[in-house]
Amino acid sequence: MKIFVVVGSQYPFDRLIKAVDNWASNRSDVSITGQIGESSYRPRHMKYFQTLNVKDFNACFSESDIIISHAGMGVILKSLMENKPIIVLPRRLKFKELTTDHQLDTARALFKMNYVNVAMDAEELIHYLEKPDQILSKRRIGEFASESLIQFLREFIEKH
Repeated sequence: MKIFVVVGSQYPFDRLIKAVDNWASNRSDVSITGQIGESSYRPRHMKYFQTLNVKDFNACFSESDIIISHAGMGVILKSLMENKPIIVLPRRLKFKELTTDHQLDTARALFKMNYVNVAMDAEELIHYLEKPDQILSKRRIGEFASESLIQFLREFIEKH
């Protein structure tokens, strides 16, 4: 099994990196690559890069069986377009990982609409990882807006 961990490039997310790295310490059967951003924590049990260029990011993404990510919309949308199972661990204001809880709100909304798997803490993330066959790609979306949305917008614009 191959896992790609993505935290984005704007803020560190040590809580996510530590959780995956600790789990990986006993998992020689799993290959994990992380894009760890500005993290001060340096993983010992997974391959990692602070940043990746687009080509290398896309290669890691497409070669992986499971994506683990913060609740960043870019990674979520890419997962949905490529039909990749994703586990989202939202950054939290209470841990000073962001200045608002918008990722928490995003994760809850997308989970409720059955788009993503959401772990609210490290323990729940590990629970998912211990049962990888149950981590499903929830839905697939196209690269472009649906015809019904396009039609709705077209009619709205014509009326206004």
